[in-house]
Amino acid sequence: MAHLARAPAALASFAGNCSKYAKLSGVYHAALEKAYPMHAEEVFAEFQLQYLQDERKGLVVIPDLQMDRKTFTEMLTYGEDIERMSQPLLMTFLSGGASLFALPFWANATHKLPSTFFSTEDEIRAGGKARDQEVHIKHAPICAHTQGRFIEYFISNDTKFNEAFDSINNGFMAPKNPEAIREMGLHMHKMGHGPIPFLTSDISSWLRGREMYEVNAFLGKQHFFVDLKAQAQRFVAFYRNLLQEDALIQKEGLSSLNDLELYKICNRRLIARWEEDLTRAQLEARLSDWLTLCTPDNGVFVPIKLLTLYQTAHFKDPGYIDDKLESLDTDAFPTAQSWAADAFERRVEFESGPLSDEVRAHLIRLKESEAKLAEEQKAYLAARA
Repeated sequence: MAHLARAPAALASFAGNCSKYAKLSGVYHAALEKAYPMHAEEVFAEFQLQYLQDERKGLVVIPDLQMDRKTFTEMLTYGEDIERMSQPLLMTFLSGGASLFALPFWANATHKLPSTFFSTEDEIRAGGKARDQEVHIKHAPICAHTQGRFIEYFISNDTKFNEAFDSINNGFMAPKNPEAIREMGLHMHKMGHGPIPFLTSDISSWLRGREMYEVNAFLGKQHFFVDLKAQAQRFVAFYRNLLQEDALIQKEGLSSLNDLELYKICNRRLIARWEEDLTRAQLEARLSDWLTLCTPDNGVFVPIKLLTLYQTAHFKDPGYIDDKLESLDTDAFPTAQSWAADAFERRVEFESGPLSDEVRAHLIRLKESEAKLAEEQKAYLAARA
């Protein structure tokens, strides 16, 4: 009910931010058109119904953009708010205003509210946690599965990329080497085409229905009533904005960011979850890895496919494994297939699968705790004797 009570003021502030976004976005697009006149027709394709799908042309950075980092970040925040409000506004329009009766239910969905509903730092963190859980963590596994399957085709001919690929495909706890991952991405870009017909490293080859839906769901973008070609253009624009913000951050330095701004920026890049409650040093390390990964090579950036998989690696939460060692030999959800499999085979498959790093760490903790309990029991029995 607290969100519902502040809805009038928050929506009024949102309406004011829409006009600010239109002005700032116009300045940014004018700068894009001036810096890259060869791509002007494609960059502004959303106004001409000719949608940009080639990320090799769309991922560009303006080195001398006449806009400071704080203003550019505000523009991105206003744009995110507009995307979050697009669905309720569309439903209100299509229903002739009848959907306003569902306003209390919408206001109760914290992860769907614009930033104007959250004013204090505690509210911002609480809203971020809800959004991480309901949007990013929820859809990261299926999104990572599809992206990982496609990327495997590009690196299957060279084993030196195995470790870099496993670090972003097998859970969020594995250490990640941004230099090795970047090298793998540039290799994908150089190949251009995979061994399967129509499979390219560029966004234009994406399986429009399923893959677009999964990435939209993971990024938290509206896709209802949005043409698939337009979605491809929006993905290019989303990552282009991040790369431009990266350039402004590097220009002004990390010291220009306070702790909350740094956390927001890392969370916007989906490399830090609010529930992790990371320190400033940890955030700077993750942002530094991201900047290394996104460093262009003669104007060429790593493919969006790889950036998406890298982001999902920070949100693929395996949950909490708190059972005993013996429980690893049993199934949480038994099926006819698992009943027919040998218990030893199932345990080997579990320990060597995508959660191998987490299982290994959990086994070490279990052995340490069991050894500690054994010592305590031994001391207790000795004391009683």
